[in-house]
Amino acid sequence: MSVEFRPLSVRPHTSLRAKIALGVALPIFAILVSFSLIHYWRERHLAETQIELAARQLAEMVLGSLRHAMATNDGRMLTTILADVNGLSGIRQVQIIGLDNRVEADSRGSALNAMRHTDEAGCVECHQFPAGTRPQAIRLADSGGMLRVFTPIVNEPACAGCHVEPGSHLGGLLVDVSLGDIEAHLWDDLRVDLLFSVGGSVLFTLGLYVLIHRLVVRRVMALHRPLAEFAAGAFNSRLPAALTPTDEIDALTEAFNHMADQLERHAREQEERSALRQRAIVEERERIARELHDGLAQLLGYVNTKAMAVRLMLKNRQMEAADKHLLQLEEAAQELFVDVREAILGLKITGHAPGDGAGLTTTLKEFTAQFQRLSGIPAEVHIAPAAKPLALPADTELQLLRIVQEALTNVRKHASATRATVAVQRCHGALELTVCDDGVGFEPGQSRAGSRPHFGLSSMRERAEAIGAEFSLDSNPGGGTRVTIRLQLQESRIHARTGG
Repeated sequence: MSVEFRPLSVRPHTSLRAKIALGVALPIFAILVSFSLIHYWRERHLAETQIELAARQLAEMVLGSLRHAMATNDGRMLTTILADVNGLSGIRQVQIIGLDNRVEADSRGSALNAMRHTDEAGCVECHQFPAGTRPQAIRLADSGGMLRVFTPIVNEPACAGCHVEPGSHLGGLLVDVSLGDIEAHLWDDLRVDLLFSVGGSVLFTLGLYVLIHRLVVRRVMALHRPLAEFAAGAFNSRLPAALTPTDEIDALTEAFNHMADQLERHAREQEERSALRQRAIVEERERIARELHDGLAQLLGYVNTKAMAVRLMLKNRQMEAADKHLLQLEEAAQELFVDVREAILGLKITGHAPGDGAGLTTTLKEFTAQFQRLSGIPAEVHIAPAAKPLALPADTELQLLRIVQEALTNVRKHASATRATVAVQRCHGALELTVCDDGVGFEPGQSRAGSRPHFGLSSMRERAEAIGAEFSLDSNPGGGTRVTIRLQLQESRIHARTGG
């Protein structure tokens, strides 16, 4: 069988490996990026918290250093200390603010004696909160990453010599700390994390792509050609299968091959049934030709001779002799009628037996009932329970039915029997089919060559040998005749038609 095969072509964006790889890699990439961003925000929050704590501690240390300068009202020392603090890494500005919001001291000297207003940038962020809830440190909105720490200057007893104003505070120390370096470092870390996330996702995607190609796609593509051949009708095509199934694809391959075996066997059986049907038709034509030659042709010659004799007897007015010859003609016509009906019944068997599901026992019962109706000889069928579920191959059933047909025909024509029996039983792994009668019997070794019984026995023996069965004949003059067919049963033979 010629099978046209077209290679399996799949666009890259629709291939199975691409879909699975992207379907797995994209969520992993999103998760890694999410983890990187969460890590960045956590580090940033932690850094800001640490810087805020450090700025508070620095403010406390500066206040401690300024106490002596403020207590002695030493402006030079105060300016020097603020300049030294302003020189520290990350410190952008240090100021002392009085209660009247005037800048009393400035580390850079540019804002000395300037007034601070609560609505200006850098002050509004704190003053938007109520007085008792204002934070000590706050991130400035428009300062490019600046943290402002404001520490109140407590009005201590040592300050009473210069500051007689009532109140618990004399002002505050304002320290601006830059977060730019920290943020730049955090952004660098975020870029590295994102780079690793992208690189890891790409490597993972490529690895998954290759793995899916090796474990799934390549194996699936190897199944395409056998499947295409099978779809085109090549039932002998099989999928490449592992000796021991290890995964779902191997199990699927094994299941498909099992199904292909069943379909191939079914197709082969269909071909065998078709050939068997044709062979049965040819054999039946030959049998009918023999019947016509042995029966109808001879009977027509006999009728012609008898008709001429009757005409002469009537002409000579020999009425009794003519009536006797006419009675003989009637009997011959009745026998010929039965022969023709048996031939028609044989044609029905030819079209009915090869594998239509009726089974041997059902067809035997139908045929025996027809034989009894046509011949007038009582016939019984005995089917043992163990033989009822048998489903033999079609050719075996047909040959067994032909043997039974030939045996019953001999019973009708030659046995002068009053009863016939057909029995089917199963014993010791073999099927036994028996046809017996209570007729006159005969001596098998003394049957005349060329006679009809001898020809029928040879035909039955040949049919039995064709299916691998044993044929035996038991007959004695006056003791009836028994024909026995013994067929050894095999599982493959029993279930060949059912596929069991």
